[in-house]
Order: sequence, then structure tokens, then C-alpha cells
Amino acid sequence: MERNVNECWDTTTCPAYATCTNTVGSYYCTCKRGFLSSNGLKHFRGPGVECKDVDECSLRPPQCGPNSVCKNLPGRYTCSCLPGFSSPTGDNWTPKKSRHFSCTDVDECLDGGACPDHAECANHLGSYSCHCRDGFISNNSLCEEVDECADPRACPEHATCHNSLGSYSCVCNPGFESSSGNMNFRGPGRTCEDIDECPDMCPFNATCTNTLGTYFCTCHPGFAPSNGRLNFTGQEVECRDVDECVQDPSPCGPNSACTNALGSYSCGCIEGFRPKPEGSWKYGNFSCKRVPFKCKEDVMPNNKQVLLCQVGAAVEPEDVSFCALVNATFSVLDAACANNTTVVSMKSSAESFTSVLEQTRMWANFTKDETSTLATVLMESVESTTLAALLKPSSTNGSDTVQTEHLDIESKVIKEECIGENVTFNLKAKGDNMMISCSTIEESESVGTTGVAFVSYEGMESVLDESFFQDPQTPFTNSKRKLKMNSRIIGGIMTGEKKEGFSDPVIYTLENIEPKQKFERPICVSWSTDMGSGRWTPSGCMVLEASKMYTVCSCNRMANLAIIMASGELTMDFSLYVISYVGMIISLVCLIFAIATFLLCRAIRSRNTYLHLHLCVCLFLAKILFLTGVDKTDNQTGCSIIAGFLHYFFLACFFWMLVEAGMLFLMVRNLKVVNYFHSRNIKMPYLCAVGYGLPALVVVVAVSARPQGYGTHDRCWLSTETGLIWSFLGPVCTIILINSILLTWTLWILRQKLSSVNAEVSTLKDTRLLTFKAFAQLFILGCSWVLGIFQIGPIASVMAYLFTIINSLQGAFIFLIHCVLNRQVREEYRRWITRKAKPSSQSQTSGILLSSIPSTSKVYFSLQQQEGTVDT
Repeated sequence: MERNVNECWDTTTCPAYATCTNTVGSYYCTCKRGFLSSNGLKHFRGPGVECKDVDECSLRPPQCGPNSVCKNLPGRYTCSCLPGFSSPTGDNWTPKKSRHFSCTDVDECLDGGACPDHAECANHLGSYSCHCRDGFISNNSLCEEVDECADPRACPEHATCHNSLGSYSCVCNPGFESSSGNMNFRGPGRTCEDIDECPDMCPFNATCTNTLGTYFCTCHPGFAPSNGRLNFTGQEVECRDVDECVQDPSPCGPNSACTNALGSYSCGCIEGFRPKPEGSWKYGNFSCKRVPFKCKEDVMPNNKQVLLCQVGAAVEPEDVSFCALVNATFSVLDAACANNTTVVSMKSSAESFTSVLEQTRMWANFTKDETSTLATVLMESVESTTLAALLKPSSTNGSDTVQTEHLDIESKVIKEECIGENVTFNLKAKGDNMMISCSTIEESESVGTTGVAFVSYEGMESVLDESFFQDPQTPFTNSKRKLKMNSRIIGGIMTGEKKEGFSDPVIYTLENIEPKQKFERPICVSWSTDMGSGRWTPSGCMVLEASKMYTVCSCNRMANLAIIMASGELTMDFSLYVISYVGMIISLVCLIFAIATFLLCRAIRSRNTYLHLHLCVCLFLAKILFLTGVDKTDNQTGCSIIAGFLHYFFLACFFWMLVEAGMLFLMVRNLKVVNYFHSRNIKMPYLCAVGYGLPALVVVVAVSARPQGYGTHDRCWLSTETGLIWSFLGPVCTIILINSILLTWTLWILRQKLSSVNAEVSTLKDTRLLTFKAFAQLFILGCSWVLGIFQIGPIASVMAYLFTIINSLQGAFIFLIHCVLNRQVREEYRRWITRKAKPSSQSQTSGILLSSIPSTSKVYFSLQQQEGTVDT
């Protein structure tokens, strides 16, 4: 009986990952789950068949579902959720596990620690994001508070910014209110508007003046605030009637009777005195005595507004400040005009005037006429009180010096100091100085005590600035000038002074507020009331000396003086103006004749003629552009372009002059080479490259280096402040030096090489003639600019005239040298005028004469012919 053999006992019967199943008389192999036989059969046997792993992760649809990761393993696979997702079964799920595998989104924002403080959490599918709240900014994964108040634009003007955690608020400053009506606000479109506090804010007999963010009250004339301040706020202050009659001294002056009234007073003279001016003044403010200096009625200008200030009645609100300063000034003057025996303290008066001067900022609110009126009243009041101090009995002891913040006064009572000869007095106030001689003092009409004083005002120049300058312009000065006040206002005072015409002038030395620049011209101006209520005028004073820090003025009278700096002005004298423009016109006409001659005159046509032609064309363009465009400074771009072309054309003139000198040197250097210019001729394109190309290169480099240097505030030319002028003067000086060397060398070669030439050809006269044109041309075009550099020092005037004459007549000189002094050209001119034809035999004669001259002489003759100095 046969027994069945169990082949499955042998573990090698089936391949790895397979299960062996025994059958009667046979067996078969089956791959395990997750494996597939290599022959594709479910049951197989025999060698060569393998069980290969099935990659479940590559099957479609995915085995693990969305938002998951499948990991294949031998015979199986696992499922895990992506970050931000989770499964109830957990990660590394296998199909053997119970429950179905699925991935759901995790809401990270449920965890309060997902985002930092002051941040908002936003959940996304599989992730989340954090955003800092308003008022916070992200920094290194943290939300830091933003200080919105650090930005000056967070709140509008006149508002204060208050920062808070994550936010901010704006609050209008006192005196302002929000346009939205809210006390606290933020965001664009909101403004802080000024509150007009004036309604019902000031007491009776007071005027309210609203200002930006606040207000102030001013008592009406004739009333005084109870707190003693000129300008005040608050209703607790009262405006009380001022009993002017109890003041000491009396406002009516000595020898008068005062009667008080509400807000005013009236005056009358006691017996034996008459009011001044004659008759009782309408408003009762007058003086009953005559003094050798001005009092209020003398100082007071014929100005209706000043008269209204003196009435004591209510004035317009806008005139309150003006009247307050006028009255304050007159009150000091009235004190000086009191009883003749009353001592006037110069120090006390100066301190009183200081209270007016320290309010110069308020003057900016006045009209121009009000400002000049107040200035006139103030300066004449200072002069009168100073004279009063000099003339009163106790002031005869000698000198006195008063120094305050805004006003310095130095005075000198003259006793026996003027006995000697050539005695002068120097008086100083602040940084300024006045020098006056005894001869000037003796010319004064002083009776009794004689004294002089010098006054310097601090800060007053800011209100009496250059806008008050009125200059009688002549037709030959440029009105497009820039002016600026550049000194303190000073004043010279003398008892019994003559108005003007001192034989020895008074010398004033004024300190410049800002250092004087080279392009600025100082003007000594004095305050004159001949034009309206007062203006600065240059009449009567002149500049003696101007340094960087000081300006010295000479005046033929005692004056209130200041320095105005002028720039952008054509400062040449009229004679220089005429010479310059007439000379340029003559030069342009001569250059036109010279260009026409070089083009039309065949007798002198040669290479050198073409060089002269290019030189004349460049000079003509430069001259006409300078004449028509050098002062066109209105358009900065156009002015820069004009300056660039002027730079190029003038440089081209010098480079063509260099080409001429170089060609002359080569001609003379190669005298031994016969027909040199026919055998080794330098072509004109190369010469044009030097004459036109090199100047263009210099201009391009200069424009690239300093484009802002083209065009100044008053001239379309190169700037001297930036140093760009040396891009012109540098090449010019270099060319002058090279040409001087070449021409000197040329003359030396001529002396050596031509010493043996026939005397009829090589003479000293011919040698001089050969080099004369080049040397003369070098002087005309080159030395004129050198003269312009040396317009400084005591010879500046002479240099200015030489520079103007030579520079303006350059074209005329060139026409004279190259055309008029050439006999061939003169003959051509004569033929053109008489309309005679050129003799046909002339060229033949020239050929015969030339053939009879030795070879060396031929070369020289040819050279002379190139220059047009030998008749053909």
C-alpha cells in the first residue's frame, strides 16, 4: 500500500512568504496576504517562483484616505495622519486593527498657548496662523506694543498724543478743539481748530486779541491792568482808570496844569507859559516848555494812527499793540522832557526803551507803515532822551556807559579835550564803533554843554530789514539783486549837531552779523524820514572798507545807520559798462569782417588762414553768447546750459591758439626739409579733433564732476565757490605756458637756422613779423584773463579797466593783426572797394621770383606765404 508523501515537511518546498498546502500525491504553494506570485498564479509549485510584496500605498484610491500618509511594509502597510490632523485610531494604523482609519483637522486655536500674548489665532485646514492685534507688531515670535505717538503724524497739529496698550488717543491742546467735537480722537481727517476765546473773556475798558491757541487782553489807553502787566488773561484782572495827573513827572510836562478824566486827561499851561505848538492841542497832550532836544510833539510824525493812540479813546483791536508800544515809547520821552532842572538818568531811559525793543516779535504783526513809524518814534526818542541826559546839569561830569540786553549807549561830555590838534574820540556800543574828530564836534551848533553819544540796538534789525531799503537805481545797474540786513542798527548823537555837511566825516565801524561773502557788496544805509514814515537810503554815507567781519562807513552827518549786503548785482562803474558793451560790439563787427576775409580772400588762403578762421568763429560765438545770455539767470537750467557753451567756446579759442603755435613751431623746426608741408602735411580733421574735441572733453569731465557749478546766482558762468572755475583757468594757464615756450623756442630756432639766409629774405624785421602775430595773439586772448584774476587790492581798479578794455576788444585786435596789418589783404580790400580785377601776370611773376631764390630761402618764403607776410 502506497503512502502519501507530505512535501510540505520541507520548508524549502515553497518560497519565502508562501504557505505550503499538501494534497494527495502532490502539493501547492499560496503567497501570503500582501504578497503576489511572480508568475501571477494564486496556487503554484515548482522552483523559480517567488512571492513579491504588494505596495498597497500605490493603489488607487489611496488605502489610508485623505490627509494621511501611507507607509508600505513587507506584506502589509500602516496609515498615519499628516501634521495638523488626527485619527481616533491613532497613527501607524494597520488593516488588522479594528475600526476604520480616517484623519480629521485638529483645531490648534483651542489651545490657548498656540499664539503669543496680544495675538489672534486663526485655524486652517491642517494648520493655523497668528496675527498681532491692532497696536502691536510682531518681533521674534512675540507681539510688542507699537508706540503710535512716536510718529509725529499720528495726531494733527496743536494736539497731544497719548499712548495706551495697543492703541492711542489725541487730545487737542488748550485753546483748541477737535473738529469732530470729541475730546479724545484718532484717525485721519481730524483737526484741532483754534478757539476764539475773546467773547466775554476780557474786563471792561479792555480789548481782547485772539491768538493761536490763546488770547490776551490789553487795557484801553488811559487804563491800566490791576496786575501791572501790559498784556494779561483772566477776568479777575481789572482795567482801572489811570490818573495821569498824579504821575511824576506829570504827563503834561513842567509848567502845566493837569486835569484827569476817565481814560484820559487834559493839560493846560500855567500863567506865563505857552503850549508848544502854539495853542492848546486838541487832545490836551502838549508841553509848555522849549528844550534843546525833541519832545513828543516834535518826534510825533504826522500820522493819524499815532494821533489816535494819544487821544486815550478806544482804538481798533488790531491797533492796540501798536498804540501800546508807541505810548510806552512816548512815556519815556515825556519823562526826559520834564522840568529843566530834573535830572535825566540815561540808564533808566535805556532800560525803559528795552521793554519796547524786547517786543520786536510783536512788530511782525504790524503793517509796514506802522513798523517804520514806530521805529522812527523809537530812534528819535532814544536820541532825545540821550541828549537830555547830556544837557541836564548832573551829566556834565564826563563819560557814561549804559549796557542793556537790547540797547547800549556810550556818551562823552566834551570839556577841554579838544584843545589839542587832531583829537578824535572812539565810542563803542556792543560790537560797533564810532570815531568822531574834534573838528567835527566844533562844527556843531551846541550852546553850553557839548557832548556826543553812540547807540547800538540789538534785534531791531530783524524788523527794520532790507524790505525798507529804497535805492534810487540808475539805469545801468541790475535791479535783480538780493539784499539782506547784515548789522545791528546804530546811531550817532551830538548836541547842537549840523544836519549834514561836516568837513571831516564821522567814521562808523559796524560788525557784520554774518561773515561777508566774496560775491556780496555792502551798502551803508541811513534811516531817512524824507520818504514816508521812514526808509533806508544810501545817501550821505559811503563804504570805506569791507572785511569779512566788519564794514566801515563814512558819513557826512550824524545818522542812524545799518549795513545791507547786496548780491546778484552788476556793480561795474558806468564807464566800465560802456567800455565793455561798446568794445564787444566793435569786436563782433571786426570778427565778421575777419571771417569774411579768410573765406573770400584767395591771396592769403592757406592752412594758417583756416586756423585763424576757426579761432575767429569760436571767439565770435563766445562773444555773442556772452553779450546776450550771461545775465539770463531767471531759468537755472537755461543759465547752466549757457554757462556750459561759454565754457566750451572760450576753451576752443585757446585750443585753436595752441594748434596755431604748434603748427608754427613745426614749420620752423623743419626748415631744412624742403616742401615739408607737402610731404608731411597734417590733415585738418586731426587739427579739428584738437581744436574742438579737447575742449569738449574738458567740459564733459567738468559737467560730470560738478554739474551744479554751471551758473551762479548773478551770472551764467562757472562758479568760483565750488572751484569749477579752474576747469577753465587751468587749461588756459597751461596753454599760455606751452605757447610761451613754443613761441620762444620758435624765435630761437629762427635766429639760428636763418642766420645764413639771403639778407633780402632773412632779416630781423621778417623774423619779428613771423613771431609777432603769435605773441600778440597770446597776449590778447590769454593775458586778458590773467588780468581778470588779479582784480584785487589797491590795483583792482586799474586791473578792472585793463581787463575790460583788452577782453572786450579781442576781436578788433585779431582783425587788426591778421587782416589790417597784412599788405596782401589791404590790397584785396582796395581792389574790392575800387572793383579792380587782380592782374593776371602777378602769379607768373611770383613763380619767376620763387624759382630764382635758393632752396633754403624757398622754404622760408613758403613759410612767409603761409603766414601772409610776404607779397606774392
